[in-house]
Amino acid sequence: MRLSELGIFEGDLRKQIPRPGFVPYEVNAPLYADGAKKRHFVYVPRGAKLRANADRWDIPVGSYLVKTFSFLRDVRDPSQGERFVETRFMVRTEDGFTASTYLWNEAQTDAIASTGDVDVRVQFIDLRGVAREQLFHVPGTSQCASCHAERALGLRSRQLDHGDQLARFLALGLIDALPPAHLRLVDPMGTAPLAERAQSYLDANCSHCHGAGGSAESTGLLWDLEHTRLAELPACRPTREVDGRDRVLVPGHPEQSEFLARMRSLRPRVHMPRGPSRTPDEAGIALLSAWVSALPARTCDD
Repeated sequence: MRLSELGIFEGDLRKQIPRPGFVPYEVNAPLYADGAKKRHFVYVPRGAKLRANADRWDIPVGSYLVKTFSFLRDVRDPSQGERFVETRFMVRTEDGFTASTYLWNEAQTDAIASTGDVDVRVQFIDLRGVAREQLFHVPGTSQCASCHAERALGLRSRQLDHGDQLARFLALGLIDALPPAHLRLVDPMGTAPLAERAQSYLDANCSHCHGAGGSAESTGLLWDLEHTRLAELPACRPTREVDGRDRVLVPGHPEQSEFLARMRSLRPRVHMPRGPSRTPDEAGIALLSAWVSALPARTCDD
């Protein structure tokens, strides 16, 4: 099966123009994906609506969530085009979500259905003008549940309250009503106060595991927006040593904080966030390092 045969995009697939019914959307705090650019689309069957709750949204059966991953050939100059890697689907069924992925061909004219679990070599020029080459891991479709846990990670009021997007959804009949009062994430790389940006980054990148309903919830180490206020932080919490760091977070000392050592690590069973990401997020590490440095300093003597 080819992506072109699904009839989701009109004309040249590279333009990513969705057919009527498939609505593009943006999130406030994107999940880091080894530097890939992402486009999001949602489809809801005729006569059905998303229910916009204060946090996670209810998604009716028959809905599609679509996400395309690509790399700008030159991050400094988007006009140079991009290399499309994969287009993922999550379909809401009576039994939960089913996942599928389509890998783009070398000619960049179409994508072919795949079970995933493959590495795709990509080349690009980064913001510093340095030529980069890396492997982008396309996860196996059977792995999707380990992170999603029958949840749509981006369809949350905290993520979708972006500009006039909620009002647009309401005008399109995509949602039944505007969501009630809710928490809201900010752009981690934007201009909001440092603490808000750091908390939003952690919520978007870590809380799908380290949060309510996540695979690491039982650890009690929670990185969602509700638990990253100063009084809730895992300050000086003992943990397994990583590169000489054995405390999760040492306020005022990013160089001593184990969670940042994990983010920098290239070892697959150590690196965080877990999942398809394989490369350290340099911008995210810089943001969180600045945040930890700004916390009231303390020592972690036993």
